[in-house]
Amino acid sequence: MTHDATPSTTPISGNDAGEGWHFAPRRRYLLAGACLLLAAILLLAGVSALREGNVLAFVLVALFAFAIGAIPFGRTRKRLPPRPYDGPEGRGLLLPIHPMRLTAMAGFFLIGFLLLLAPVMAVDEAPDGAGAGRLVLAVVLSLFAFATGVFFMLAVWGGIRSRMTPDKGILLTPERVVLRTQAEPMSFAWDDLRAVRPHWNRFRPPSDVFRSAEDPIHNWLSFEVEGGRYDGTNALAGMSGSGHPTMDAEKLAVDPDEVLRLCRHYLAHPAERMSLSSGMP
Repeated sequence: MTHDATPSTTPISGNDAGEGWHFAPRRRYLLAGACLLLAAILLLAGVSALREGNVLAFVLVALFAFAIGAIPFGRTRKRLPPRPYDGPEGRGLLLPIHPMRLTAMAGFFLIGFLLLLAPVMAVDEAPDGAGAGRLVLAVVLSLFAFATGVFFMLAVWGGIRSRMTPDKGILLTPERVVLRTQAEPMSFAWDDLRAVRPHWNRFRPPSDVFRSAEDPIHNWLSFEVEGGRYDGTNALAGMSGSGHPTMDAEKLAVDPDEVLRLCRHYLAHPAERMSLSSGMP
């Protein structure tokens, strides 16, 4: 059995992926500015509708503007300690993760709901005598908005399921590690685990040919299991670039460095794993 040494963190500048984590990269001022500008434009449109006596349109547009303007601003979440777990997988130490924020769920719901109304509004707001071609174009564009709204609603549903599922996190038992971090848990034996790897990658769509400070940075925690001997589906393989069991490190409620230390400690010291059954680190 090997125990991985902590590698140096690969800098963001000039790289698309690397070792270590970047939880606080440079602020994405362009994203914040774009969201605030769009929110201001929407509010102006809403005020214009209100002046014309359309109160409902003003309310809907104002809510949409609020949801868009709030996107770049998140609050630091409270850290939680490891805690005992006693469930179907056995007794062990649970390193909990945070569910989706209620504010994020509310924002996604609001945006999704308004986008779902797009086809109805497109037909209802079409001027009398509008040609068939113009009406078809409005409906096609609104159907695209509708599909985007469905995507937001699916995100809300995923958040609801996350909040309704108790004891989500990384479960360390004397025999196995269980990633209770997604809809279908992944699990593997300690004896098959070879390394615990913190890493990151930069999200760039194919059309983005230049690296910039605005590129989202995703942080991952991967468990390198020999021979693919793990149960469950690695749903994050495509995003993380890892073929091993992986979770989104930014969801960790326990301090990420403490999570990494605990996982590596019990990987390197098999004789101490029995103490995990007491739920104490």
